[in-house]
Amino acid sequence: MAAPSAQDPSGWDENPARHPDGPGGAPFRDELAGWPPDPMSAEEREAWLDRLCESGDPPAEEDDEEYFEPLTAEELAEVRAAAADEALAAEAAEAGRRGPGMAGSARVFPGESASPAASFGPGMALDITPGCAGLAVAADAAAGEDESFAGVSDAELVGVLCAWERVEAHAAARKLAAVAEFCRRRPEPGCEIYGPGRMPVACDEFAAAELAAALGESRARAADLLDLTWQLETRLPGTKAR
Repeated sequence: MAAPSAQDPSGWDENPARHPDGPGGAPFRDELAGWPPDPMSAEEREAWLDRLCESGDPPAEEDDEEYFEPLTAEELAEVRAAAADEALAAEAAEAGRRGPGMAGSARVFPGESASPAASFGPGMALDITPGCAGLAVAADAAAGEDESFAGVSDAELVGVLCAWERVEAHAAARKLAAVAEFCRRRPEPGCEIYGPGRMPVACDEFAAAELAAALGESRARAADLLDLTWQLETRLPGTKAR
């Protein structure tokens, strides 16, 4: 029903929120700036308009009465959730969604995937799983038999890539733990045991050569591994835990 004109104020007392008509029955927006108070922020209103456009039902410019129609609490909650998702996606694109030291996305984006790497999608189970042997098995299976990652989306592929990064870190930590025990079993005769890591102050003179032969590395590289392990066990426990 059309709003009463300025010359016909009947009914205004029953609805004080009525506003004067402008040319053609449309409200004067300049005069009504800020009326009624918009419950949405600029970002939320933009997300709401995007949703309307995507649904194929964009708001008509001449439909000014609908422009001022307040949203229900449910509609407003949906709009705010959409705006939050868009803000999160923009922030992730700028800062980098995942990588070393970042377990994964904190939020699941709407949608479902039937790809072999679905669990590596943003915020999904394997996207936030710490490095471990099980994660390596799952990441290996996601590649498929021909390693072409058939059916895997870009976001899921990034999730698999970051999973391998965590698996590599996990494997390196477990390798160094084994090197530490190797060092404990090869102490220099008569040397002291140092710190909570129970590391000998020095390994015997043949430890580096033995480790080099086992790993197929140079003796210098093996000596570096022993030194790194000793530092992590005795002086850098926080780095070791990380």
